Amino acid sequence: MKKFIALSLGIFAIAFGGCQSKKVPPPHDAKTDWINSWRAANPVWRGVHFIVQNDQQAVALSGQLPKLAALGVNVLVVEVDYRFDFQSHPELRDERFLTKAGARSLAQSARAHGIRLIPELDCLGHQAGRTKALPLLAKYPQFDEPTGPLPENNRPYRRSWCPQNPDVNPVVFSLIDELIDAFDADAFHAGMDEVFVIASQYCPRCRGGDPAKLFAQAVNDLHAHVVGTRKVEMLIWGDRLLDAKLTGYSQWEAANNGTSAAIDLIPKDIIICDWHYGKQAAYPSLPLLLEKGFRVWPSGWQPLEAAQAFSASARQQKNQHVVGYLCTTWSKASVTNAAQWPPIVEVLRDWK
Repeated sequence: MKKFIALSLGIFAIAFGGCQSKKVPPPHDAKTDWINSWRAANPVWRGVHFIVQNDQQAVALSGQLPKLAALGVNVLVVEVDYRFDFQSHPELRDERFLTKAGARSLAQSARAHGIRLIPELDCLGHQAGRTKALPLLAKYPQFDEPTGPLPENNRPYRRSWCPQNPDVNPVVFSLIDELIDAFDADAFHAGMDEVFVIASQYCPRCRGGDPAKLFAQAVNDLHAHVVGTRKVEMLIWGDRLLDAKLTGYSQWEAANNGTSAAIDLIPKDIIICDWHYGKQAAYPSLPLLLEKGFRVWPSGWQPLEAAQAFSASARQQKNQHVVGYLCTTWSKASVTNAAQWPPIVEVLRDWK
């Protein structure tokens, strides 16, 4: 009897061990399959940046996708900011907002046309409109990087959140997660442009701090969550990584408040959207960012001559880390007329 039991257990162990050692294929991931296929078919990114902040705009953009795809558009950066139906923090929803269903429908329509969709939430800076704080600082004024009574800080849209407030990131990361999930996204644009208020003398945490290190801290915190935890690509605008004095750019498209040294303090897998809107003989940010090891997505706007000049300068780099070209539209091109707007039509033609 003992021999029978031992033999039976041995057979069971062999069978069980065989099952345990057998390799089980990973579960099928349709999103991974799609993005791998997209990358193989699209070595050049021909993008357009839109602000889409309600379902009506999403439907309108969906209707324009065939025309945009015909122009060669293969990426959309969709800036949502706080106009989304956030469930983790419903108090941060703006009055009109994009629903999760609207976001998912737009993303599916984009993929059906071979277009990659990347959602954006402006992070750190741009935390106020022209006249009032945006929802994060309106609902959580303790997150504000205080500016004090200085006359030069009267322009409210220059407000930022404090990069060292320990309570900010959990809130912001929840919002980012909802956007990534709603759009089923494989990349996220964190904004980070035009950060004018940082290392404020009125902030008890940041007073006396190095602006570059504080800016890099905010970027690195976001990177740890977006790339590290969520496993998606991360993009930011590049202006705060550029020294206005050394590059000759304006205070808007480059920094004069000490953040530019952050260029050496952030991960090189972040895609830098290098935006410039004026016509120049040369754009020194392009070789600078490329030499630092970043992938760069040149981003122009208008007028047409300026966009063409920037595009031509980017193509002259002949560097595989120039991923393509991004057209920004802002207030000059609506969703419904973008496919006829010259800075999109004429410039993207050169990137086919």
